Amino acid sequence: MNLVLDLGNSFGKIAVCEDKQVIESATYEKISSREIAYFHTRYKELRGVIISSVVNYSREIIDYLGNLYNLCIELDPSTSIPLVNRYRTPDTLGYDRIAAAVGAYTIYPETNVLVIDAGTAITYDIVTSEGEFMGGNISPGLEIRFKSLNKYTTRLPHLERPEEKPPLVGSSTREAIQSGIVNGLLFEIDGFIKTISQEYPQLQVVLTGGDANYFVGKLKSSIFVDLNLNLIGLNRILEHNATEDI
Repeated sequence: MNLVLDLGNSFGKIAVCEDKQVIESATYEKISSREIAYFHTRYKELRGVIISSVVNYSREIIDYLGNLYNLCIELDPSTSIPLVNRYRTPDTLGYDRIAAAVGAYTIYPETNVLVIDAGTAITYDIVTSEGEFMGGNISPGLEIRFKSLNKYTTRLPHLERPEEKPPLVGSSTREAIQSGIVNGLLFEIDGFIKTISQEYPQLQVVLTGGDANYFVGKLKSSIFVDLNLNLIGLNRILEHNATEDI
């Protein structure tokens, strides 16, 4: 049983993980020693901790975690992962992308996996059945598309995404914007899945990220949704490094 910290741009997550399961998790705007102490006190079986962050954080947190656990890992480009990394620029590879890829391959070992992380950006990443991370694509997410259309045009309004799938042909400017963005993105995702599956047969598609549930029921392709994919992947990376240290 391990502690996992995943610090994003807007908020951070703390989770207690065991194998492929997230036992308990919580989301915070800011994580301090108080939030960490809450989980440390509740779970005496915790063996180690891993922290992944896309933002700068206080060294006091690392010192605090290092005093609590003998095994304390800060995820960075030099961290050993249980995949063969074929990415040509590993130093620029987002920690969220590699964590999600490891998480997907942990759930679906020896399987070709396409990981789609639908957040601020939408990322598409491939892991082969041989456990090779091949890389993928980065595309603007839903909210970015709505904001950009408003920002870079004179008269088009900034709209929110519709809850239901919009009609294919919009009969008003509002419908035309919503249809163009939402249906355009659905075509993009389905198109990537269809084309990539031709190169990687028996492809398992795993969807995660803040907008993942929005796409459920709207895509034509068969997908599996797991919002804990990054946490599962980070825990697997921690276990992988713990094994290497033995």
